[in-house]
Amino acid sequence: MTLPTKTFAVRLFEYGGPEKLICGEYDLPPLGERDVLIKNFAGSVSRWDVKYRAGDLARYQLPGRAPFPLPQQLGREAAGEVVAVGAAVAKFAPGDRVIGVTHPEDPDGVETARGLGNLSRNLAIPGHQAFGSYAQYLVRDERMWLPLPDGIDYEQAGVALWPFSSSHRVVHDRLRVRLGDTVLIAGASGGMGQATLQLCKLAGARVIAATRYAGKAAVLRELGADAAVVTADVEQARGEVLALSGGEGVDHAVDYTGSPDMLRLLGSVMRLGGSLVVTSEQGREPMPFTASDMIRLELNLLGIRGARMNDMLAVLKLLGERRISTRIAARFALARVGEAHDLLARSSDLVGRIVVLPWG
Repeated sequence: MTLPTKTFAVRLFEYGGPEKLICGEYDLPPLGERDVLIKNFAGSVSRWDVKYRAGDLARYQLPGRAPFPLPQQLGREAAGEVVAVGAAVAKFAPGDRVIGVTHPEDPDGVETARGLGNLSRNLAIPGHQAFGSYAQYLVRDERMWLPLPDGIDYEQAGVALWPFSSSHRVVHDRLRVRLGDTVLIAGASGGMGQATLQLCKLAGARVIAATRYAGKAAVLRELGADAAVVTADVEQARGEVLALSGGEGVDHAVDYTGSPDMLRLLGSVMRLGGSLVVTSEQGREPMPFTASDMIRLELNLLGIRGARMNDMLAVLKLLGERRISTRIAARFALARVGEAHDLLARSSDLVGRIVVLPWG
């Protein structure tokens, strides 16, 4: 069998608008002894992709991680079929279905030994430091792939692992959501919010979805939210949340917006002893909470940075059991990925995720 030496792909050579995403035939790296060559059937476009392309995160750097390099091939998620494997690969064989690891861990790192593999240093994340999935063929180390359970279609696989595994860490580890808890999710219409909503419902919680756009409220209820609150009028939204929680406030809140106004709203509706998870890198301003707020409410203010391997494995199990799914907002061929970026950047009524289909 003759292996492909080139791939159709989309790469970024300089920051700017969607027109800076350049389609072409590019050389594939040679297949190393522990590498796997994948025919990529599905991936995603995320808001991170849009920010990286525009240069908004040019100086963004996590501890122990290299900065974003140019040229780059964006795309964090991938799902496809094994074409060939290196001589030392025992985990996979041609024809196997696989899904790309979105949150790799350093097995020898001190953070992994502490149970915090999501904080591993010296890693190259696909689409961030290493070439991502905007391509028809991908070559990566075998540790960057997981077996894809039978029966999961490639579209769902291509948009699930990043948001659901991060959300699993939020729900299962950071908040420890329990049966009967009330959870308020701000930014519930995006991929992370949608995933958090579903995992909270599986845990037996009551979910209130907060959105700035009235047109999204009905869709959020269709997705499983017990109630949807429009936050255009903050005081009215505050009153609705308190009424929905019997005047007690919510047990947990998750913010996916990074908006200071939204954080103030969430802080004002927390139950005594409640927990608030902040997730968005958009929030560069000081937090709108005082020491008095923290003491008065005995508020637990938590951060979240990615997921761990056990979160990804839990998500794959739920996918295989068909207990979770992602609403698809739009589909684009790889050659039209610039249009997908434009849609994501300008659309305020988008609910769900954008799938990229490298083979059309």
